[in-house]
Amino acid sequence: QSLTLNARRSITILWHNAHLQGVAEGKDYVIEIDDLKPDNHKGYEMVEEAIIALMRTIITIKKPDGKTQRVQFLGGNDLDDADRHAGVLTYSFDKRLVEILKDSTIWGKIALPILMALTSKYAVSLYEHVTQWTGLSHKTFQDYSLDEFRELLGIETGKYPAFGALNKHVIKPATLEINALAPFNITILPVKSGKKVTRINISWWNKNNEEMAAAWAGSIRPGDRDAH
Repeated sequence: QSLTLNARRSITILWHNAHLQGVAEGKDYVIEIDDLKPDNHKGYEMVEEAIIALMRTIITIKKPDGKTQRVQFLGGNDLDDADRHAGVLTYSFDKRLVEILKDSTIWGKIALPILMALTSKYAVSLYEHVTQWTGLSHKTFQDYSLDEFRELLGIETGKYPAFGALNKHVIKPATLEINALAPFNITILPVKSGKKVTRINISWWNKNNEEMAAAWAGSIRPGDRDAH
């Protein structure tokens, strides 16, 4: 809940990069610092802040056998000096986290340019979760209690307690961003019990070729355009 947008994106980038290099216990992974910067031309301090935040943040894992595990998002690491050209971050994960990352299939589905183009950490969480479902031919929607939805997006405890505020500041902006950038469209609808919103329904469908081209163009960062 307390992570910044940049730290939230960095989690996925680091996990995605590790998966490409082969997740294994006791292994170090390497990534260029530029790949973690919010902008290609600046942001070393923001990378450093994100790394420290991830080392201080604990994941709580509820296992099927009833046990609870607690583990840091990010383990020990080495960061090159800010003045070094093409510097890298060398990093690692706790062995308990490695077991989860090894079995995940989501990493090939997340498009990092889209992830970096999103401007809300709530949109990042929503994009990642819906990405897991879009390839399922038998599934086109997901239903959550309001509390489950808030937890899914990492909305801070006590923030936007009324649905109207949640809809204005979280749901509508996140939906607009995802529909503009992702290879799928989503709708998020409130479900009421009496007069009170108690559940949230998320549905999704793939874009056509024209919509896909527009979304991909929108996900390219200015620095990436300059490079081409």
